[in-house]
Amino acid sequence: MISVEEYLDQVTAGVEPLPTVELPLEEAAGCVLAEPLVAKLAVPPFTNSAMDGFAVHAADLKGAGPDSPIKLPIFEDVAAGDSSDNELKPGYATRIMTGAPVPPGADAVVKVEDTNIKPGPVDLPDEVQFFRETPVGKNIRKAGENVQVGDEIAEAGLVVTPQLMSAAASIGYATIPVVRRPRVAVIATGAELVDPGHALEPGKIPDSNSILISALARSFGAEVTYRGRAEDSPDNLAKVYREAAENADLIVTSGGVSAGAFDVVKELGTKAGFNFAKVQMQPGKPQGNGAIDFDGRYVKVVSLPGNPVSVYVSFILFVRPVLSLLAGFGRMDLQGVPAVAGTDWKSSKGRRQYAPMVAKYDEGELTVYPTHEQSSGSHLIATLHRATGLVVVPEDVDEVAKGDRVEYFPL
Repeated sequence: MISVEEYLDQVTAGVEPLPTVELPLEEAAGCVLAEPLVAKLAVPPFTNSAMDGFAVHAADLKGAGPDSPIKLPIFEDVAAGDSSDNELKPGYATRIMTGAPVPPGADAVVKVEDTNIKPGPVDLPDEVQFFRETPVGKNIRKAGENVQVGDEIAEAGLVVTPQLMSAAASIGYATIPVVRRPRVAVIATGAELVDPGHALEPGKIPDSNSILISALARSFGAEVTYRGRAEDSPDNLAKVYREAAENADLIVTSGGVSAGAFDVVKELGTKAGFNFAKVQMQPGKPQGNGAIDFDGRYVKVVSLPGNPVSVYVSFILFVRPVLSLLAGFGRMDLQGVPAVAGTDWKSSKGRRQYAPMVAKYDEGELTVYPTHEQSSGSHLIATLHRATGLVVVPEDVDEVAKGDRVEYFPL
């Protein structure tokens, strides 16, 4: 058997980020920025008002006070979205809305609450009273005070978040360059599999693995381009591989990697030079990986065991890092945090246990509980949905006791 770390190095060796594509902003969330974003527009693009109120010459309000208001005639109205080239002359005020361009000549904005005009939609009055002085520049946002044309606002390698999408739009981008999302093909193997929801004949079971793998791939930002099943024959599997590879960067299979008489993934993969290994972990000991040649383009294949919990754990440990490398994130190994065992459970000594857990805070301490009383059986799919993460139990431990300190990997 080989260690998890050794096998992970094998699976991820040679995996490089995918090519750059230009995506509309609304489609780029979660991708990795491939090039720096340099401002095409200033932010704000023009000098504008930070308040609903009145644009004035600050000098006109000198001496204004609660008992000595200064009254100015109103020259015009400027709403957000409007523009005006009319210069505001001394001795006048212009009603202005938040975000509207400050008229030439004005050097301050007084918010409406500091005047005798009621806030809200009212007809344009003839005059306005001011009850306090105002400094030059008050409530004015200068053009380019946040970002100037040519400023770099985001470096390559950042994850595109909603906030970054908004910033990109503000500086003039409708599309941005990102690392292309990985395209994943999913193949479940086994003559016993039928579509979920169908009546089961003797010996048949629902295909839950292809659903699980597809959903996991999407949850980590991939696009699932193919989901299918292969029979227990090398010829059929080879045909399905070609169908799957046509529009995929990565093929993920489940089942057929152990020592069974009908384990065709291992049979066909061995002939193709795949690497199959017994990994020192529980669940998920049998694993495989390689690549297939599709018209001169090599497509990565990661072959997982067939039991559902093994599929889940193996995807997190081995497929997720491949996806993160393809997407430009780097390998992104799991990061653990300390926790406390909330109950006792058994572990398989000699193999590192990855047990699905539910985590919650008990008396202020992060405490973990197995999702099933059997803790980590590879077939225990019905309670897997409760898992919030994995606990890793070292190879030399055969039992975890309530209160033991453990390493928890939130997902």
